[in-house]
Amino acid sequence: MAPHSPGTHQIDTLLWIGFLAAAIVVVAVNVALFYAVRRYRVERGAKPRQATGGGRVQFQVAGALTLFAVVIFVVSIVYTEKARETPATGSAGLVSAKSKPLTIEATGQQWLWRYDYPNGAFSYYKLVVPVDTAVVLNLISTDVVHTWNVPDLSGKRDAVPGKVNHVIFRAEEEGNFVGQSATLSGQAYTAMRTEVEVVSEDEYKAFVAKQKSEIEAAQKRVVGVIQNGEVP
Repeated sequence: MAPHSPGTHQIDTLLWIGFLAAAIVVVAVNVALFYAVRRYRVERGAKPRQATGGGRVQFQVAGALTLFAVVIFVVSIVYTEKARETPATGSAGLVSAKSKPLTIEATGQQWLWRYDYPNGAFSYYKLVVPVDTAVVLNLISTDVVHTWNVPDLSGKRDAVPGKVNHVIFRAEEEGNFVGQSATLSGQAYTAMRTEVEVVSEDEYKAFVAKQKSEIEAAQKRVVGVIQNGEVP
């Protein structure tokens, strides 16, 4: 995963912290085991010595492990909460996340995504957003549970029938970022992919304007055909 938004930077950091914590535990356990084997080994056939007591050592070990677990838990909570936050602006300062985020409806259905933009335009499969702008996706589903999952931009989030969930991200650079549903939603769920194209603000405005124009033109053609009686 290559992070391209503030939230995914936090997730990436948390993954490295978890990896280092696991490495520390593995090394500590193996060192302790090696020491115990070397320190207390005896000749073959020797009668083992009965060990008694040791309560103080056990409490010390248990306390150290508990403290370690608490620290990891607190760090995980802190970085998870940071990953959910979207800074008000980026380097270009295009839109303030606190005052006016870009809100887009993302609808999951077997087996594709539909994106409805504020001006009435919509697109399937590909989501187009402006760079350096806070984006709020309102996730809904028309049938079963789907997962919106574009790791380079945000964490996973489920689209659940009858409920609205939210994904918030701000892409730091232009480019194309792909994702795929991570929830079994039927026979063709592996084909349920999506792509986020991050463009400049002017390119975004041009895209949604063109989409709306083409959709309205297509709707007028359909209405004309029906009114002319060409379709029963």
